[in-house]
Amino acid sequence: MNKQKLSVILLSALTLTMLNLSFLKAQNIQDSVFCYNYDTNLMPIGEGNTIFQYTEKIGFWVQIQNPSTFSYRIRWVDPSGQEFRNVPITIIPKSGADWGIAFDSIKIAESTAKNKLGVWKVILSIDGQSEVESQFQIISYTSILENIQNIQAQIEDIVEEKDLLLEQNAALEASLQSLQADYAALQAQVGTASDFEKLQQDYDDLSDDYESLKSSQGSTRMMMYAAIVVALVSVVVAVYFGALKK
Repeated sequence: MNKQKLSVILLSALTLTMLNLSFLKAQNIQDSVFCYNYDTNLMPIGEGNTIFQYTEKIGFWVQIQNPSTFSYRIRWVDPSGQEFRNVPITIIPKSGADWGIAFDSIKIAESTAKNKLGVWKVILSIDGQSEVESQFQIISYTSILENIQNIQAQIEDIVEEKDLLLEQNAALEASLQSLQADYAALQAQVGTASDFEKLQQDYDDLSDDYESLKSSQGSTRMMMYAAIVVALVSVVVAVYFGALKK
């Protein structure tokens, strides 16, 4: 008896699982877009955008064929991977048709989302299973414009620096040309390297002669001084002996 009850329970669970799978297959995701809102015909307004300013409203619109009574939820995940919003969704049926829509939105400027710039994810789940996942981006045009202005200012600085470098380069080229002209004139004046070596040798010889001459002059002066001293001594001796004789 217990085995029969267990078999019945397992069969019932399997049947329910198969029914759930059948319902999931019966309903079909037709389309999903980002938009601002939807009109009276349940069609998206302003669809196609995936980049929004931090002052705008972002809506996620999903068209579902043959919607069921399953649990629908839409989750918003910020650029850091943190769940920003997770809400149950009631399917809005299209009158006279076999489809409906799931829709949810966030107002960026009126929430902390305005400070979470970057790529977001939005996910539609049915009975806990992710069925649709899309991405969008929140940007700040003000920051972008400021960055562009900063880049333009940097480009202007680079252009000014380039012009200054060109001026300095022109001045250096003029200095180089002047030095080359002076060098050419100097070469014309001093002649070749062999001429310079000969001139240097002549200078060295002349210097040696000069030093030798100074030495000779010194010796001659000493001889003259010695002769004068001898003469003076002779005079003194003569005077001395003359005085004795008297």
